Amino acid sequence: MSRDNQFDVIIIGTGAGGGTLAYHLAPSGKRILILERGDYVTREKDNWNPQAVNVDAKYNTKELWRDADGKELHPHTNYYVGGNTKFYGAALFRLRQQDFGEIRHHGGISPAWPIGYDELEPYYTQAEHLYQVHGNRGEDPTEPAAGKAYPWPAVSHEPRLQHLADDFAASGLRPFHTPLGIMLDEKNPRLSPCIRCNTCDGFPCLVHAKSDAQVLCVDPALQHPNVTLLTNALVKRLETDSSGREVQRVIVERNSELETYSADIVVVSCGAINSAAVLLRSANDKHPNGLAAITWVTPTPY
Repeated sequence: MSRDNQFDVIIIGTGAGGGTLAYHLAPSGKRILILERGDYVTREKDNWNPQAVNVDAKYNTKELWRDADGKELHPHTNYYVGGNTKFYGAALFRLRQQDFGEIRHHGGISPAWPIGYDELEPYYTQAEHLYQVHGNRGEDPTEPAAGKAYPWPAVSHEPRLQHLADDFAASGLRPFHTPLGIMLDEKNPRLSPCIRCNTCDGFPCLVHAKSDAQVLCVDPALQHPNVTLLTNALVKRLETDSSGREVQRVIVERNSELETYSADIVVVSCGAINSAAVLLRSANDKHPNGLAAITWVTPTPY
């Protein structure tokens, strides 16, 4: 395999997990390859068009999934640089302490994580600064302990929401501002990237003022010469060594052809569903049911 196909780290996925990891590894000087099955979201007027976004589903994937009964369903997901952060509503809550423990629910038992909230708390603080989260500590009665204040003050309510918040508080409830990752500077509106438009949740931001993984992580990472991004690159499978425990090759479909890449470290970070799908497609003699049995698949803890 040529050096052009060999890297120190391969990151599959450019969303909240993969994009953030690429951003932090970029200054290391390691040769990093980022693989994204989609392309960049086209900047166009339809980014803010409710008909195009919500009715025509212009930016949703056209693929169909199947439910447990084999019936077709539309996943309403998106494959672009930045992943689903391009379309999320920018609400960035921390998981609560109990979320890391064993949880029994209707569908079965969700096992406890091997780490707890306290171990992740410093990284939540770093993430809130990177993603420019606005909020007020102490308002949310369910909020877990935090070492530092939010880096930006909470986004002020619009008049109708403020009226509702006042009425709820007068009734003895505890309304609070949603922690939001947006690039808004209410003290300097002339210089603020965010203009408080009426499109955010479900819409790509036309002015790049939403704190998404493409704008804040992937694009800055690509300023480093050691980082390479391949778009329209669908990972078909991972190939392991004879022991079945070490990934040796990443097989990628790009431009209707198969390409092979390798790295010392391969990070599967393409969402909870598609990460599992990649591992299942990577079945081999040692692991006929896929690689999930030897891999800990963890959703982004936000």
